[in-house]
Amino acid sequence: MNLSFFNCMKFTCLVSLVLVGLSIYQINKEGLRYGIEFMGGTEVVLDFNEDIKIDTIRDLFADSGFSNVSIQNYGNEKDNEFLIRLPIDKQSQDADLGTYRNTLKNLLENNFSPDRYSLKRIDFIGPKVGKELIQNGIYSIIFGSVAILIYVFFRFSFSFALAAVSALFHDFIITAMLVTLLDIEITLSTIAALLTVIGYSVNDTIVIFDRVRENMKILKSSLNEIIDTSILQTLSRTILTVLTVLIVLVPLYFFGGVEIENFALVMIMGVIIGTYSSILFAPYVMYLLNKGNINKNV
Repeated sequence: MNLSFFNCMKFTCLVSLVLVGLSIYQINKEGLRYGIEFMGGTEVVLDFNEDIKIDTIRDLFADSGFSNVSIQNYGNEKDNEFLIRLPIDKQSQDADLGTYRNTLKNLLENNFSPDRYSLKRIDFIGPKVGKELIQNGIYSIIFGSVAILIYVFFRFSFSFALAAVSALFHDFIITAMLVTLLDIEITLSTIAALLTVIGYSVNDTIVIFDRVRENMKILKSSLNEIIDTSILQTLSRTILTVLTVLIVLVPLYFFGGVEIENFALVMIMGVIIGTYSSILFAPYVMYLLNKGNINKNV
C-alpha cells in the first residue's frame, strides 16, 4: 500500500498550529459561557398541563425583574416542559438563599394556578459554590494532563510523552474554541466531556506510539517510514474505534434531551479532532523530537 500519511504531516501540523493560535485568541476574546453550576443561580423544570408559548414564560420573568433568564423546551416541544435557568445577578448575590427561592416560587404561584403546572425540579447553587466548582474543574483538567504525561513518560520516553501531551493540548484547546463558537454552556457535563476527550485522544495516540516503538526494534527503515508503517497497521483499529464511539454519540445528541446533548456534541467534536491529531499531529511532533536517533530505547 503506497498511502503515505507522513508526506502530508508538515501541512497538517501547520494547519494545527494555526488552529491552536486562533483557538487561544478566540477563547481570550469571547471567554467561556459558564452555566448555573459555576456562576450560581437557580434551575427550574416546569411541566404545564396545557399548551403554553415559551414567549409567555419569558415575558413573565422579564416583567418580574429577572434578567438573563434562559428558557428552553425540555424534551419534546409538545410535552410543554420547560427548563428555566436564572443566574444570580449582582443585586441578589448577597441575598438569603431561602428568600431568593421563595421569590421564585411566589412568582409562579401568583401567575399560574396549581392545577395548570407542576414544579418537577428546582435547584439552587450559591455563587461561592460556583467558584469552587470552577476551581475544581480547572484542577481536574490540570491533574489529568499531568497524570497522562507521567504515565506516557514511564511507558515510553520523555519525547513520546511530550508529543502525546502536545496532542492533548491541541485537542483540548481546539475543542474549547468550538465550544465558544457554538455558544455551548460550560457545565459539569461539559467538563466531563472535555476530560473524556483528553483520555480518548491519548488512548488513540498511545496505540500508534506503541506500534512505532515495536517497529523501531524490528524494522531497518527511516523514522518517517516507520511512522507511516505504524499508522497503516493501526488504521483499521482507529477507524473502527471512532465509528463505534460516534454510533453511540450521534443518537445521544439527537435523542438524549437537553441535559445530555451538549455532552454528546462536545464529545463528537473532540473525538473527531482527537482522531485527526493522533494520526496527523502527534506522530510528527514525535518525529521532530526523535529524528536522527533511530536507535531508540523507548
